Amino acid sequence: MNQSIAIIPCTSQKSTVAGPASEVWQGAHFQLTLYHAQKWYDKVLIMSYKYGLIPPEFVIEPYDIDLQFASAAEKLEWWWKVKEQIIELITEEPRIIGVHTGDYERERFIREFIRNGYRTIAIPWEGVPVGQRMQAVYDDDPPFDEEKLEAGGYDLPEDYAKPKQRGRPKKIKEPEELTEAEWMDEE
Repeated sequence: MNQSIAIIPCTSQKSTVAGPASEVWQGAHFQLTLYHAQKWYDKVLIMSYKYGLIPPEFVIEPYDIDLQFASAAEKLEWWWKVKEQIIELITEEPRIIGVHTGDYERERFIREFIRNGYRTIAIPWEGVPVGQRMQAVYDDDPPFDEEKLEAGGYDLPEDYAKPKQRGRPKKIKEPEELTEAEWMDEE
């Protein structure tokens, strides 16, 4: 389809009645981000901790879920749903995907896109404080540059979001550094 797609975060500030996601989530930051994304992208999806990735017109019930306080099973259930949605998004063959979520989700989303062979990703607000993000919205700054996109400038390297190595790296000894007992263990 060659659409540009934005993934934006939801907000904890919600209406008390069901309705389209774009109306139930009422926070100013969310509303500004949504409006800006709808102007610059062909398709916008909202990251919901209850529903996964949903379009703004998707009707939702108000809820209060924070994955920071969810059980491990709830976190995994949510993530597996989102992974399936990411794979489905890739089949649409988008021109570019803009990931506007927070750091925690952003890395995981990007890693999943790359793991599934999709690397054309804009990260317009990575490392940008909220005040500067809002200034970019008010200034109507585009979230990605068309010329850079055409030149492949948003193609992330395959190792962009690889998980960090945990623990201390094990030093590998050269054969001449091994003791006789270690040498015998190696065989």
